Amino acid sequence: MTEKITLSNGMRLLVEYIPGLRSVSTGLWIKTGSAREERGQYGVSHLLEHMLFKGTKNRTALQISAAMDDVGGILNAFTAKEITCFYTRCLDEQFTLSLELLSDMYHNSLFDPEATEREKSVVIEEINMYTDEPDERAHELFAATLWPQHPYGHSISGTAADVASLSATDVRQYWQQHYNTAETVLAVAGHVEPQQVAELAEKLFSNDTAQTWPELPVPEAASGDAYLEKDIEQSHICMGFPAISIADADYYAAAIVNSSFGGSSSSRLFQEVREKRGLSYSPYSGLETLNKGGFFMAYSSTQPDRADELVEVMSNEFARLATNGLSSAEINRSKEQMKGALMLSLESSSAVMSKLGKHELLLGRIYDPEYTVQQLMAVTEEDINRFIKRVIRPGSMVLAQVGPKPVHKSTRELF
Repeated sequence: MTEKITLSNGMRLLVEYIPGLRSVSTGLWIKTGSAREERGQYGVSHLLEHMLFKGTKNRTALQISAAMDDVGGILNAFTAKEITCFYTRCLDEQFTLSLELLSDMYHNSLFDPEATEREKSVVIEEINMYTDEPDERAHELFAATLWPQHPYGHSISGTAADVASLSATDVRQYWQQHYNTAETVLAVAGHVEPQQVAELAEKLFSNDTAQTWPELPVPEAASGDAYLEKDIEQSHICMGFPAISIADADYYAAAIVNSSFGGSSSSRLFQEVREKRGLSYSPYSGLETLNKGGFFMAYSSTQPDRADELVEVMSNEFARLATNGLSSAEINRSKEQMKGALMLSLESSSAVMSKLGKHELLLGRIYDPEYTVQQLMAVTEEDINRFIKRVIRPGSMVLAQVGPKPVHKSTRELF
């Protein structure tokens, strides 16, 4: 059972005690990411994430890295469009060390100008690395085409030029503005008692202040085609439609549609594209649900002279879904697949911690696996058809391509 505790400074703490484990996973979830950045700040959320590892008033960068390494634990972080998360996983006996480490990074980072310049070079090399990965470029191009006038369309890491323009002062100011108790959730799962966590958290975070930020606007989605020429061996294709937010009533129906359409090796897309036609190694679909919007898309890659065939097949599968929906067998199979995956994930302290943090930060509620399963199993064929009708509509498709040559058909001709 999850305990939710509000610290004296207003910070929300969620703890799931799991007695059968020896591990404890801890995450600081901050409600900021690339979608909170204004022009002139692009890439600062991701650079800030890096800089919290580069030295505090109490630890050098090496001491931060070694703190969890030396006890066999994990310390890592990630930045997304709406979230930045710093997390640890360690033995229960090292929990105090892990939370002290996260608190030190969160509160006491130095943002040394020399270290910032050095880390900017590291981040730029990371950007260059992903620039060389055409599937990443296709996904970024898809989001930029779908949301051309909204922060959701920005690259999470920014461009190399964006990062080069940032200073240590920019990073520090962004940290001061966005890292506060009203926008931060502390989530802990594993072999540790809630009272122990609450007492330590109260000690380590008691002096923080709270400041909330305005909600993002609802994005106005665009449609159409985008192509990036790249001299590579394959054509990489992202095709999809604007969809729903994370709090939408059709969320569970959408998850079932995504699972049946392209969520596994038994899905429609995988079977049609790979197994029947041998067009691609790894076709799949994805459902992105954010606070104010989302998308439902399919991705695949193939040799350039078969790209037109691949795009036709992907488009036809969307059309078949729009016309025929899902069969009862497909719906029931996806429900069981998702229920099984969800229940098995509860055996991982990291997975439980992640669900607790994300749900509280974005939805303002405690993650309840039993409620989730109930909602999932209650989805009807009518719910499925309603979601499909809402999302897969003529004139709303986005097609993003990366490769040596574009396909010959546009979205207007395809759907």
